[in-house]
Order: sequence, then structure tokens, then C-alpha cells
Amino acid sequence: MIIRKAVINNFNDALRLIKNVGCSSFACTLLAKKSLLNAVVVEGIDNRAANILKQEAISVGTDAAINENISRFKQGISDLVLFANLSQVEKLIVKFRLQPFGLKEVALKLEEVINKKKIFKYRQKSLDLSNPVVMGIVNMDPNSFSGDGLTDSDKACAQVVEFERLGAQIIDIGAESSRPGVKLIDAKTEINRLIPTLKKIRKNVKIPISVDTYKYETAKAALLEGADIVNDIFALRKGKEKLAKLVADTKAGVILMHMKGIPKNMQESPEYKNCTSEVYEFLAERKKYAMDFGIEKERIAVDPGHGFGKTVEHNIELVKNMDVFSTLGTVVGAVSRKRFVRTLAGEDKTAFIVANFLTVLCGADIIRVHDVKETINVLKIIETFRGV
Repeated sequence: MIIRKAVINNFNDALRLIKNVGCSSFACTLLAKKSLLNAVVVEGIDNRAANILKQEAISVGTDAAINENISRFKQGISDLVLFANLSQVEKLIVKFRLQPFGLKEVALKLEEVINKKKIFKYRQKSLDLSNPVVMGIVNMDPNSFSGDGLTDSDKACAQVVEFERLGAQIIDIGAESSRPGVKLIDAKTEINRLIPTLKKIRKNVKIPISVDTYKYETAKAALLEGADIVNDIFALRKGKEKLAKLVADTKAGVILMHMKGIPKNMQESPEYKNCTSEVYEFLAERKKYAMDFGIEKERIAVDPGHGFGKTVEHNIELVKNMDVFSTLGTVVGAVSRKRFVRTLAGEDKTAFIVANFLTVLCGADIIRVHDVKETINVLKIIETFRGV
């Protein structure tokens, strides 16, 4: 007799493990759902709802960690952590749909937690995100923090063609640096740098083109020239209604990024009480804002904004918690050549590739990178391991 520990990273791992025992097909699926434990944090829940949630969790064979005030039937709001496998979550969703005090909303969010199928829409097309994809970076600003800024349209276009050949599934082109301490440029300068190159790129590649801008004028000019996605570091806070309506009307995709402060001052002692929670709350609010203007949720991606108003510790925390943001939709990871990686491991390219690898492993659907070839090779390994 051999007794050993089993390693289960996902549903397929569980299913494969149980099938090896020789269970019936019906039992395999049922037991696989029971083998995956989810830890779900609920913040700011009505104490009455929390009490009901606790009792319902116990009724389906699991439990929740709750604030002691809830046990004492005190009024107010609290936080809790629900521990449940997939089968138990499915049962709780049914129960919570019938309950008051905000539990119907909890049911909707739990459905998002267990729904792993993702697509990202842009224009009339969509990206299948069953496996993570690479977004290749093209910088048209000579002040680029990574030192790879291109000012020659032909060279930039050639780089994009090579990225597509290597397997990048999105291109992100930007004409304004957002490195810490930088002075932002006006729309006219940005457009003059961007549009001639964008025209050449659009004629030479088929993959979607994302434009890294927060300005309405630049986004409008780029979308007219065939861009598909707006990558906004201000998450529609600068372009506001005009930019949100533009994205909705053109059916473009949009990436909403978190940033504390502005590039000029964002790294001046950034502080958070709970970094992951605060970034999540911000992105959830910006997603709702975008949807209020008619942008479909499948066209919205979120980016926790590594390096934008975060310390090294904040950035590490956000990498480890990438999957937390998956309930908001497509998650973009952008750690490539960021300062916190250099602080941890220096300038060696290996460190940059490892950072990209960890970001994907921890839950990113789209990984925005400079080192396209190397990152794509890493993704092939990840896909193989997940499929075995």
C-alpha cells in the first residue's frame, strides 16, 4: 500500500486523478467539483447577510470565517471568507438567489468566480483566452522607460511584423512615455508620432492593434486608422464621457488600468491599507463606469497597474493575486522590464522573463511584454503543463 499527497491545480487535474481510480464518468465530474476548494473574500457585507451566508455554508457542508460582531448579532457591515468547493458553490448560488440583504449580488459574483471561460472582444472579432496570449510592446517615444523607444516608422513596423511571426496575438503601440516622473505630452504631438506608424502597421499585420493612450483625440484618430483596442492608463478618468462613448460606438476593446496619482508623482511614497482590495475596488468601479456608457463587459479588460503608484512589496502582492481580478473579466499583466523587477533581480533578461512567467502563472490572461519570443516560449511550457 502506498499513501501519498495528490497535487491538484485545476479542474482537469482533479478529473484526471479521479479517472485513474476507475470511477464512472458521472462520478468523475461530480467528485472533481468537490475536490477544488475556493476561498472567496466578501468585503463590506451586511452583517445580517453574513449570518445567513454562514448558516447556508454549513448547510451544504462547508464554512465561512466571519467577524465576531456577526456572531453577536451586531448591526453593521463586515468582511468574511467563504471556503467552498465547486459543488458547494453551485448549491450556494441557488440558495443565495432567494435571500435578502444583498445575497442576490453575492450569488451573481459567485457565478463569475466559477465561470472560467473567457473571451475578449474587439471590433467585430474576439480573442479566445483559454490559454494566455502575448501582447507585444512597440514604443514610439524616445523617453521610454525600457530604453526601446523607436522614432522610425519603418523599424517599428518591421518589429511588429516580426512579433506577429513569432506568435504575438496583440500589438500595443504607444507614443507617450508613462515612466515615473515624466512630463506628459499633448495630443497633437502624440498623434504626429503615432498615426504614420499605425497606418503602416495596419497594412502589414492581421492581429489586433491596441493603442496606449488616455486622450480622446488620439484614440479617435487611432481608431479611424484601424486600431482595435484602447489601452488607458487613466481608466477613462481623463477622456471621461467622450472617450467612453467613442469606445462604445466603435465597439473597440478597452483596457482599464489602476494608477495611484499621475506619472509625475505616482512613485512618491504610495500607501495602501489593503493594496489588492483597493485596486480591485477601483477597477470594479471603472468597469461599471465603462458599462454604463454601453461598453460590453466582454470588451473590457483590467490591468492592476504594476509599477504605477506601487512599492516593490505592492507589486509582488499584486502579481501573487492576479487571479483575484479574474472576476472582473480579462486580466492584463504588464510587469515587463518594470523597475520593481530590476530592484529584485537586476538588469538580466532572465529576470524579466521569469516575472512574465509568474504573472501568467498567477492568473494573467494577456501578458504585455517587450521580450516576445522568450515569453511565447515560456507560455508553451505553461500550456503543456496545464494540459498534461
